[in-house]
Amino acid sequence: MIKDIPGVSDRRQTPRYEIELSVDMALETGNILTVNSRNISSSGLQIICDCWVTDQIEPRGIQNHAISHIRFKAITELPIGDETKKLYAICRIMSVQRLSQDEYMLNLAFIDFENGSEKVLDEFIDQFEQKKTIINAYA
Repeated sequence: MIKDIPGVSDRRQTPRYEIELSVDMALETGNILTVNSRNISSSGLQIICDCWVTDQIEPRGIQNHAISHIRFKAITELPIGDETKKLYAICRIMSVQRLSQDEYMLNLAFIDFENGSEKVLDEFIDQFEQKKTIINAYA
């Protein structure tokens, strides 16, 4: 469920929408890891994971080595109206932030989509852009 709609003061080119989703990360090694999202935008996804997941992504240390070359497929279901639709996005890691001893936040950029799921993302984002417009119209 969407928890927040960004305000007009949001400086990003593409606003983020807070949402907790279960996301499967399919790594190039064939491993599939399940993480939780923190927010999503039309250009990327922010996820939260533990150090076990980061060790699977980059065994040499995700904060000590280059990560921009790491690619994987993110698969999740987006709530659109009364149904859910699958998003298949090829992502790369933009940045990593350590939140605690065992928790990391990864900022991911969408670089490609599979199965026409870019339209699914657009439809998902559009439903909240429309809601934002309606809310602002009565403010």
